[in-house]
Amino acid sequence: MFVNNLMLSKEKLVTVSPEDTIKKALELIEKNGFLSIPVASGSKFFGSISKEMIYTFYYEKCPDKKCLLEDFKVEKVMRTDVPTIHPLQQMENAAHFLETKNIAFVAVTDEYDDFKGIVTHHAIFHQFTELFGLNKGKRLAVIAYDIPGQISKISKIITENGGNIISFVVVDPKSLTEVKELVVRINSTDEVFDTIKEKVRVNGYKIQ
Repeated sequence: MFVNNLMLSKEKLVTVSPEDTIKKALELIEKNGFLSIPVASGSKFFGSISKEMIYTFYYEKCPDKKCLLEDFKVEKVMRTDVPTIHPLQQMENAAHFLETKNIAFVAVTDEYDDFKGIVTHHAIFHQFTELFGLNKGKRLAVIAYDIPGQISKISKIITENGGNIISFVVVDPKSLTEVKELVVRINSTDEVFDTIKEKVRVNGYKIQ
């Protein structure tokens, strides 16, 4: 799936510019119940700013508390190393950034470096939930050796016995042996599903 199908568009975001005060940024963050917001101006993306950044900066710069939040601009506090991704890149690339970069979101920019929106953890988790078909059909988890043709064989067993496959996900269980967990969501009656499970077992597979 392309990133542009998951992103929150720029028009729907709460943002601040680098020239805004950190007081304004904090007010917007607290008003909307966010942890962080993008820093952008016009079509350009600059980074992100969070409540944690603001508090850390303020207490480091103002130990005597004589300065005010409006004394500092967002550009002095914002994080500038937020990774960007093109709208036509795959969802997996955004998920990798979110997992490895300790960020609240990935910025989406096009080939002209124009800011288009963001991809959040929530968007990625929601999509993976859809891929797993959560709450749809019946769940069949099969343990199979990691050799060619396993998906084709299991799919054939399911369809030949009246099951309609909703989703098919391969999971690496991190075991010591070369096996995979194949998680299948099937639309079928209870009777058909029981038949499918038995046929899968007869063909030498272990059901988790």
